[in-house]
Amino acid sequence: MVDEEEEGTGPTSAAKQVSETVNQTLDWIFLGITWVILAVVLMVWAVVGAIFWIPLLIRAMLKFSISLTESIFEGHKPATAGKTLRDAVSFYRRGFVVAFEVVTREPLDGREEGPVAENRLLMEVLWALLVWYFIALLFGWIQASPLDLWDWFTSIPWGEYFGDLLRRFRT
Repeated sequence: MVDEEEEGTGPTSAAKQVSETVNQTLDWIFLGITWVILAVVLMVWAVVGAIFWIPLLIRAMLKFSISLTESIFEGHKPATAGKTLRDAVSFYRRGFVVAFEVVTREPLDGREEGPVAENRLLMEVLWALLVWYFIALLFGWIQASPLDLWDWFTSIPWGEYFGDLLRRFRT
């Protein structure tokens, strides 16, 4: 007598087929959800990346120009500044590539996730704010001078502690 499980018609075989079908369906659903979330993340990166990319380009161009001038006088090549400029130019595009690769590739090594230098993000945010402030001031989008902003900052209740600092500089 032939065992029903060997023929593939028994209850265990049917349960395995249903389980595989359910697993495949769930895999497709989660894959679809992953792509939708990735699309949203890439739309956010399109805005956030540009907000950081333009100040980064400005800083890299300034650094490269100063290093180039120095290197002409000193007789060497500005290799480090050149790498910084290349990295700044590719920053925005790399954000899209990295997001796509991380989601679509096999699991990553922990070694690929390097620690962010201490306060690097804070310094980049402050630099971006400063650059965008001066761009807005240059184009006349805002009329507030740095002292007007300081007065506003110190008018906030917790800002009165900093008000004395401004008064000392004005006298």
